[in-house]
Amino acid sequence: MDLHLSHLLEHYGYLAVFIAGLFEGETMLMLGAYAVHEGYLSLWPLVACGAAAAFLIDQFYFHLGRRKGAELLVRRPKLRAHIERVNGFVARHPVATIFLMRFAWGFRVVLPAALGMGRMRAPTYAALTAIASVVWATVVSLFGVTLTGWIHASVGRLRPYEHQIILAALVITLVIALFRQWRSRR
Repeated sequence: MDLHLSHLLEHYGYLAVFIAGLFEGETMLMLGAYAVHEGYLSLWPLVACGAAAAFLIDQFYFHLGRRKGAELLVRRPKLRAHIERVNGFVARHPVATIFLMRFAWGFRVVLPAALGMGRMRAPTYAALTAIASVVWATVVSLFGVTLTGWIHASVGRLRPYEHQIILAALVITLVIALFRQWRSRR
């Protein structure tokens, strides 16, 4: 069996984008966009995998906030005031909150959990998050393909360095995921 990286990308690239996208979406979509530009993957399945991962992780944190949020608020009374402020903004701007949340790096765990602790209904959240996830994955993927094109035009073809680029992106994804885990346990 040929274990060349291009073979692995063509056969497991979408699965890798989906699984790693549960932990670090932008990095994986940008890496996937590079693979689209190089002809290993196709754009719309990449968008679908990125959007599915984003949707599922948002649902996870929303429902975690819904189920465990009351316990957390009892243990941390100061957090209640922050949640009430978030709920006030969400009540006034529910659609904007969910769409902006997708692009707010660093808040994509906190905001869904806070929304789950709030008054937003789960079906409303799911519908809005589904749309926002598709828009987000499309924007990030198209930006990644365009950026790869610009880099190719200015620096030349990246194919001789693709293994290093992919390895670097995977290492960055792993480091970010581990940092988030470490920070969440503090």
